[in-house]
Amino acid sequence: MKPLWCLTIVATAFALISVFGCQRQPVDPPKAQVNENPQVQEKDPPKLPEPITNSIGMKFVWIPPGSFMMGSPKEEKERLPEESHHKVTLTKGFYMGVYTVTQEEWQVVMGNNPSKFMGDKNLPVERVSWDDCQGFVKKLREKDKKQYRLPTEAEWEYACRAGTITPFHFGETISTDQANYKGDYTYGDGKKGAYRKKTTPVGSFPANAWGLHDMHGNVWQRCQDWYGDYPQKDVVDPQGPDKGEGRVLRGGSWVDAPVFCRSAYRGRLRPGIRDGIRDGTCGLRVCFFVD
Repeated sequence: MKPLWCLTIVATAFALISVFGCQRQPVDPPKAQVNENPQVQEKDPPKLPEPITNSIGMKFVWIPPGSFMMGSPKEEKERLPEESHHKVTLTKGFYMGVYTVTQEEWQVVMGNNPSKFMGDKNLPVERVSWDDCQGFVKKLREKDKKQYRLPTEAEWEYACRAGTITPFHFGETISTDQANYKGDYTYGDGKKGAYRKKTTPVGSFPANAWGLHDMHGNVWQRCQDWYGDYPQKDVVDPQGPDKGEGRVLRGGSWVDAPVFCRSAYRGRLRPGIRDGIRDGTCGLRVCFFVD
């Protein structure tokens, strides 16, 4: 017969096991899966072409092909009927100027400077008509051996949005810390800000997700298209109507309220007119394909 003290120790041990041994142990959080086979590597995302700087110092970034909703949804504040929402597919990527054309660049190519606001070499060129812009593009082609042109209206909006669907590539509203426009006016829940009453040097404000500066405000940007009604169906690589009275302008300017600087807003002017209701408001941005 076992001593009583041995039985007591055994009973105590079983009691402790029954109390503590059945409790759940802490569980570590799941770890991320790791590719443990060094011979099998995960595929890297496609690498975009590098930015390009041309012979006179103009910088360009690659805009990939893709689809987007052009125009504005019905719930967008202060939208206009001519901004009807429709799907656009662009089948070819292209290079787009990081900045609007500067006065220095215009001077190098054209040998003159028509601008109202001068002083800084990085100020955008303005007071240029659509016809003037065609002359610039032609001479730049001859000088640099690339097929430069104005962007189509669809290419411009696609590049401006850079994947966004809001009124501005910044979001639902905009501030004068983000762009140069008439800060006496607001859009949505935005606040009043600076009204600079002139252009600002290109690149003074943050770029969009594709690296393009000043897509909202500063100077209006000429597009290749004649102005016309949007199609009522999905379209591929639209070029605009065959004829019209005005050529498309996009982006707004330093003198415009933010509603006119929205991604979807459409302006227009006759091809030979250099400015709208105020001097110093119309400039350009150029692009080109790579075959």
